[in-house]
Amino acid sequence: MAEELIANEEDRELASKPIPILVRRYTIVTGQGMLAQIIMVILEGLVMGWGLGAHGLACVSIIMSAEFLNLAFGNLFGTGVPAIVGNLLGAGDVKGASKAFSQGFWLTSIVSIILAVIMAVFTEPICAFFGATPDIMADTVLGVRTFSILLPLTVVGQMVTAVMRVDEKVQIQANLMTVSAIIAIVWLALSTFIFKLGTMGAGIYYGLSIGIWAIGAFWFIGGKKSQLQIKLADLKLDMAICGQIFKIGFPFFLVQAATFIFNTVANTLLGTLGGELGSLYIAAFAVINGYILYIVMMVAQCFSYGLQPIAAFNAGAKAWDRLKQSLSCAIKYQIIVLLIVSIVIWLAATPVCAFFAGSDAELVEVTASATRIIIIAVCLGYLAMTVSIYFQSVEKVVLSTFCSLLRYVICSVPLMYLLGNMMGVQGIWIALVVADAITGIISIGLALNEQKRLNKLIG
Repeated sequence: MAEELIANEEDRELASKPIPILVRRYTIVTGQGMLAQIIMVILEGLVMGWGLGAHGLACVSIIMSAEFLNLAFGNLFGTGVPAIVGNLLGAGDVKGASKAFSQGFWLTSIVSIILAVIMAVFTEPICAFFGATPDIMADTVLGVRTFSILLPLTVVGQMVTAVMRVDEKVQIQANLMTVSAIIAIVWLALSTFIFKLGTMGAGIYYGLSIGIWAIGAFWFIGGKKSQLQIKLADLKLDMAICGQIFKIGFPFFLVQAATFIFNTVANTLLGTLGGELGSLYIAAFAVINGYILYIVMMVAQCFSYGLQPIAAFNAGAKAWDRLKQSLSCAIKYQIIVLLIVSIVIWLAATPVCAFFAGSDAELVEVTASATRIIIIAVCLGYLAMTVSIYFQSVEKVVLSTFCSLLRYVICSVPLMYLLGNMMGVQGIWIALVVADAITGIISIGLALNEQKRLNKLIG
């Protein structure tokens, strides 16, 4: 009863409160929820930069490609399985939901184990494909191979925790995610500064940070604590269920795979075009993309995720004027905030980069110089994410997927190849600025076109 009252109160708020107030409030609330993640990224960057140095950071940048690939498969199963399970639970078919979850568990396990074996056996050619240069190959192979051992747990963990949400085990999911973050960052510090494990420690860290979530599977295996169960009999896969999982999850796999493609292409080009300094440029990219821009992206996500419930509710209520306002407000506020953040980073590029890059003066100089270029149009580039979330909220899947791919693949990859081959490493940094600008212009164009559509509906 209390939950119904809260829900009704929230619905009334979404239906009646002024849109600018709602956008600001939901953005701030989302930011509060993401604060722990931001702190974790900052601590990770601090430990990696000061503990591993330029060589280690270059290796980490390559390992990140393996991590992005892992997240892509986690997105596939973490979206497909809970969507089917949730629909069946909503229809009152608990038996069918349990079977779908059990099938999803075994399918996820099989695919992730196959992926892990391939990654462990063919580690060196895979690392070369990811962009590893000869001088960092040995340590990169060690890190990726270590990560591959834990990869099945990370993919299964993403799927299991996603199912926990539809099985109303949200608190358990939150606890697992919090505990795993604490354990992982403590391990990273110990393995880096005390045990001196280098990239092996980093590989274990990336595995632990999500792999611990797989503990949640024991909640379901127990059977008594959940209406869903994992059964050995479901190891014989139902192709209809499996096909449905892939059908639902593939667009989300594609979206996450975009970051994998982007990271791999950037590392490969920087390693090739950078010559003897290739690994130094890869290390600089690790700092910029893995930490500085990642934090900026999470700030942008506050606006995206803050917009989502407002847009979804008003679209469902056919409140077209409020829907139009929510999109324009979110875009305006995001541009203003990210512009301020970008200016601060541009002005303080050297100390910011030194914080993450450690004591290597050459790395700090290269990273700061690149940051001052790359940060110029970021406030426009991340608009694609907000517009994508908006289209997802109003059930325009094709446009949502297009926007998700816009920055990382459609714009960045061709421009990096084009300008990189014309101007060298400097061309890579400039390509990212141009890609952000084009992405922003297209995103604003799509938003304006959507507002025209809404104006007709308001009419």
